[in-house]
Amino acid sequence: CFSPHPGTPAPESSWARPAGKKTGGPAPGSSANSVHLATPRARAGGGGGGKAKKSVDKNSNEYRVRRERNNIAVRKSRDKAKQRNVETQQKVLELTSDNDRLRKRVEQLSRELDTLRGIFRQLPESSLVKAMGNC
Repeated sequence: CFSPHPGTPAPESSWARPAGKKTGGPAPGSSANSVHLATPRARAGGGGGGKAKKSVDKNSNEYRVRRERNNIAVRKSRDKAKQRNVETQQKVLELTSDNDRLRKRVEQLSRELDTLRGIFRQLPESSLVKAMGNC
């Protein structure tokens, strides 16, 4: 966390620490097989917004269902990110190919223009004046 004053500790977060990241042992009255989930907590002065710890047994059906849903969501999110990456790589290849094709076309048209300019310069001025008079 960011501390506005260097050398002073950052303020404690109002969010519960994830399971496995506890700083001490289990809280008094809680079992070793429980996880603390974030739940709303009332604040002095009104307004809410913080989270308090709610103990949920790791062996409970509710916990297993939540974990399974979370695992599915994570898997879906990662698969979606991989798919976006594949699509981006395909688009890069497609655009690179288009770019090469267009560069070759520019080179071809530049050569054609140079050839036509050379032919134009070789024409006598009298034929140019005559040709311009027909416009």
